[in-house]
Amino acid sequence: MLFKFSIVCILCFVSISFAQIISIRKGVFLAHSTGTNIWGPNGSTTSVPEEIIKYNTSHNLIGTDQFNIIKEDWPTNPWTNEWARWHQIFYSKDSTADIQPYLNNYGLIIIKSCFPSSGISTWGTPADTLDPERKSIYNYKWHWRSFIRKMEAHKEIFFVVWTNAPLAIKSTDDNESFLSDHFSRWAKDTLAAGLDSAYGAFPKNVYVFDFFHKLAGTDGKLPLKYSADTTDSHPNSAATEFVAPQFAKEILDAALQYKISFSDGSKSVSSQLNYSLQQNYPNPFNPSTLIEYSIPENALVKIYLYDILGNKIRQIVNGFKTSGQYKIQLNMKGLPSGVYFYKMETLKYNNFKKLILLK
Repeated sequence: MLFKFSIVCILCFVSISFAQIISIRKGVFLAHSTGTNIWGPNGSTTSVPEEIIKYNTSHNLIGTDQFNIIKEDWPTNPWTNEWARWHQIFYSKDSTADIQPYLNNYGLIIIKSCFPSSGISTWGTPADTLDPERKSIYNYKWHWRSFIRKMEAHKEIFFVVWTNAPLAIKSTDDNESFLSDHFSRWAKDTLAAGLDSAYGAFPKNVYVFDFFHKLAGTDGKLPLKYSADTTDSHPNSAATEFVAPQFAKEILDAALQYKISFSDGSKSVSSQLNYSLQQNYPNPFNPSTLIEYSIPENALVKIYLYDILGNKIRQIVNGFKTSGQYKIQLNMKGLPSGVYFYKMETLKYNNFKKLILLK
């Protein structure tokens, strides 16, 4: 009786644990103002939602494999030093902004600060932590290290943190723009690269999107071509047009790569597999044939059909696949008789085979 009760308890625990794992494809962008402009369309010909749709299509992500990201204006009462605010939020010290519902309901969470945070006044010292809202390099690094520690503990969630938003040329000075440039470079090139001695190895479930250097000029200021005007630091339509596609590609690529490393099941099966592309069967054929391939690990797989002159004429497979063996029924109805080739590509494997369509 005790044995049966224990099994029931274990099964209940397992069910609860799996129910709490939210798909990394379900995301939320917590932003306002600057983030809303980039989200678009903001007068541009594109938007982040449109770019996400394009990404899903180009990567053959359908059904539950599709990325679905929404934007929320949150927190609703921003501070001038939002890095201090995010520090408070992730340590549950902000009674007006509870992060827990987002941690419970999203597998991909993107946060950023608005442009007021770029008005950094000084390099700072350790004493600055006594005044967390002080806009100094020392405090900003302290805030980032602190809330990223909290993010690291939630390995089931993929987090993205934007660097600062650059200020319009007449809304800042050389000192502020230099310090904001320095901080954003540190965030991407030192902290995220695992080279920060105070933090150490950077967590795989956190990605730094260097928004600052997408738009800032060599002077660390937001050029007029990307700003609402010389005194308004909100990104304009040209900025949306430029950043939205990068938003989708960088963030979703990084999320997919993390998903592969985090949720790689079937290791017992994959250990018995190698990369392989089998000869199609039957061959010659008319009009359909079977192609088999295998991958020992989760990977982005591309298989294309070429004619005898090497022209790419059809996409057969283009998407992320979990480790395993696959069979594809290729129908070449409508194509002329002749010799064709099919080629399989992954980051670690390339191979091709010849097939003959004989009518």
